[in-house]
Amino acid sequence: MANRARNPLLLQLVRHLRLTVKTKIWLAVTSIVLLFSFFVLFYLPAIQEQSLLNNFNKDVQNQANTVALGVKIAMTEQNFQGVQTAMDFVKQDPLLQFVSLVQTDTVWDANHTQSHITRTVFKTYPERKKINVDAVSNDFTVVKRAGFSTPIMSGEILLASSTQEIVQNKRHIRLTSLFFSFVVFSIGIGIGFVLAKNISVPVLKLRDAATKVGRGDLTQRVPSNSRDEIGELGTAFNKMVTDLSTTRHELEARSSELLVEKKKSDDLLEGLKKTLADLRETQEQLIRQEKLVSIGQLTKGLVDRLLNPLSYVNNFAEMSNELLDECRQLLGQEPYATDAYVQTELVPLLALIESNTGKINDHGASMTRIVRSMDKLLQAKSVQFVEVDINAFVDEQLAAYRKEVDEDDRTIPVELVKDANEENVSARIVPAEISTVLFSLLNNALYSVREKSRLNPAFQPRLTVTTAFQAAEVKIQIRDNGPGISEVEKGQLFSPFFTTKPTSKGTGLGLFISQDIVKNHKGHITVETQPDVCTTFTISLPTVAYA
Repeated sequence: MANRARNPLLLQLVRHLRLTVKTKIWLAVTSIVLLFSFFVLFYLPAIQEQSLLNNFNKDVQNQANTVALGVKIAMTEQNFQGVQTAMDFVKQDPLLQFVSLVQTDTVWDANHTQSHITRTVFKTYPERKKINVDAVSNDFTVVKRAGFSTPIMSGEILLASSTQEIVQNKRHIRLTSLFFSFVVFSIGIGIGFVLAKNISVPVLKLRDAATKVGRGDLTQRVPSNSRDEIGELGTAFNKMVTDLSTTRHELEARSSELLVEKKKSDDLLEGLKKTLADLRETQEQLIRQEKLVSIGQLTKGLVDRLLNPLSYVNNFAEMSNELLDECRQLLGQEPYATDAYVQTELVPLLALIESNTGKINDHGASMTRIVRSMDKLLQAKSVQFVEVDINAFVDEQLAAYRKEVDEDDRTIPVELVKDANEENVSARIVPAEISTVLFSLLNNALYSVREKSRLNPAFQPRLTVTTAFQAAEVKIQIRDNGPGISEVEKGQLFSPFFTTKPTSKGTGLGLFISQDIVKNHKGHITVETQPDVCTTFTISLPTVAYA
């Protein structure tokens, strides 16, 4: 029954860890793969297609310029056969649609006061093709003009080429990009699957074994074939179960001896009962310590295994931002600085990509803080309890806290109101752990009033720490006049990973760790709140006489 009461916390942590870690790994890997696939599938093909079209336009213009130069030379030398030769220069081009020699004349009215330009097709190929002298380029045809002027005639060469080859090249580029994008996506998904599987499968086996151990089956063992931290965790878990089984047999044997001795003396019975109670308490402490040590090793292994890929995610996100800065600087130079397409389409796209990599970096940092907080949560708790004067202890902790807060936060008053009882009451505590609880609650209160001050400049923040003594317990109350807590949030305050702070500022483990520490001191934490008025957290600890 004792194992069943202690084990749900372990199962809850393991189950939550598996879901959270697996989901985070998939999100990180998928985000990077999708980002790279976007570049391969859309950005690079667009640049290549634009380059092909620009080069084709230059080639067509060069052909028109060459024909115009040949016609000009032939006309100047009055070599009309040379005109035909110059136009024949482009006839072998399979993409040619037509090439025309257009004569340009200036026509004056009868009074010779106004004029207008007329264009007449002088010669064309194909010869019977009907030519529009005002033709312009479209999606299927590129039209270029090259002017010339001779003493005999002035005009221009009108040359049109089909974009069929460009269309085929575009189709080929997109198919190639789609193929490489699919290959990259497949590799990324494979890596994510292997990484998630190598981490989550051992945790699942540990969860199943822990469930059965919690039900009293101490024959459970987990495979520990690997030589990494997961394997060490399996070995530690198996040792813990073996120690529990040995302890159970020893306790059963000792209980049998006590039952035999009970029949000998009623006076000895009372002493034996006390001894048995002490043994059970010792067993509970040993079991708890063994579990925390084992889970602490699990957390250490997972921290070591997760921080490396998280570091890679953050580093690659930062490197991507640096590359985006270089791209932005390059696009700010000529000829891109005056290119409307670059400035209106590509530059905003780079800003969007930079925002996405920033979010990847933020969430990676948030996950790193969560993993480190879990490592802190599952560390073995100290058993060195000492008797302290609560008033003196709280006063000392407040002085230390004032030195640790930022310079701006020191202006917020933190007042200590001591109990009026002249004889201060003492309690048995682990000072370092209760100090952690006080600092966590003070940080939460300070954050609450600071946020309210930011929204209301006229607000006067105030924190009050009060001690109160009773016969059986001592109470430490931390009160702030912040915005308060809603009923929905109040019901989840002590749940692991629940936080009212933004993702970048909280992990959701502070109150959960504090509650665990206070329970280890045989006390409890309560909270009372009034919306937009105040919030009060109360730490209740047994006094020395009742500890």
